[in-house]
Amino acid sequence: MAIPIIILILLLFLTGFLWQAIDEPPSKPVVGGQCKYRKYRGLAQIVCIRKRGVRNKDYEVRFSFHTDEIVKERHGHVEGKEYLLLLENSTYPGPEFLRKYGIEVGKHFNCYLKVITRGTCTPVLFDFPTIDLGDYFENQK
Repeated sequence: MAIPIIILILLLFLTGFLWQAIDEPPSKPVVGGQCKYRKYRGLAQIVCIRKRGVRNKDYEVRFSFHTDEIVKERHGHVEGKEYLLLLENSTYPGPEFLRKYGIEVGKHFNCYLKVITRGTCTPVLFDFPTIDLGDYFENQK
């Protein structure tokens, strides 16, 4: 008589475990873990725009970043360096994108320097509030 009770208890336990596993939504892994960034306000200046080869319809756009704020993190000292402006999908902007957002050599754009303070994600990022780097449709024309 004790064996059927043990089997019944095991079945109830397994059923509860399976229901719990089914009810939980699948979790999407976070690459690099939970990262935190400190933001510094500044300006990005477009320093170079050049067409990428004869057949390509896209452009290599380079910018430099300047801020009046004191960047506390050593790895966040970016003054005097040039950075590539890429769209969120890591492609180069096309002529319609440049025209739409008024991207020209010498022009300044509000920009935030984001410097990692916790985690193992990208150490330095740039955020352009007036340029939608996810605007892929304009890039396909």
